[in-house]
Amino acid sequence: MGSLKSLAQGFLVATGLIWLFNVFALYRSGDAWLALLYLLILFIPAFSLTFLKMKNTNPKATQNSSEKWRNLLFSFQGVALAFWMFDIATTFYAINITGLAVELNPLGWPLGILGAFTYYAPTLVFSYILLSKTKEDIALYAAIPLSLLTLFMGTRNLMAGAQNFQVFVDTAELATGVRYGLLLALIITVNLAVPLALKRMVTQPKVVLS
Repeated sequence: MGSLKSLAQGFLVATGLIWLFNVFALYRSGDAWLALLYLLILFIPAFSLTFLKMKNTNPKATQNSSEKWRNLLFSFQGVALAFWMFDIATTFYAINITGLAVELNPLGWPLGILGAFTYYAPTLVFSYILLSKTKEDIALYAAIPLSLLTLFMGTRNLMAGAQNFQVFVDTAELATGVRYGLLLALIITVNLAVPLALKRMVTQPKVVLS
């Protein structure tokens, strides 16, 4: 369960960073309404990450340094997966929706997805074995270069996705009738999110030291 939580946290953090980039890119392009829409979508990974942080917190359980490093390294797998998913989504838009881009991979689209999948799938499994099933220090040391390599591969997907997202910035347009609905949705979201977050913080059990 701890490994799955670390994977999810890495995925959500990376998704939030991607969405912040998307909001900035849309706002900089002059389309503040689409930026507002993406800002609303940003609440989804933000709330999910907050929920994970607050759920199943056991104040009695303390992690040693090795466990913290293992969780951090495995969260990089989630970061890379988020970058890969961003690349896939933006490639689909650029090729299938607009028809303004082509797949450079010799396998073509969508078979080009298999190229990255053949790396990420076994790497994810191997990292899980090293970081969760093997407790020796040598397994932790072996997972460090593997995690850094996975993060490098994910960063390449992020850069490709950013280039594809520029196609979305240049072609996407939001209907006028939707704009005031976005403002209303933002107001409702804030009015719901803030009281719930404050209530959760107040009802959070206190740690009693003995």
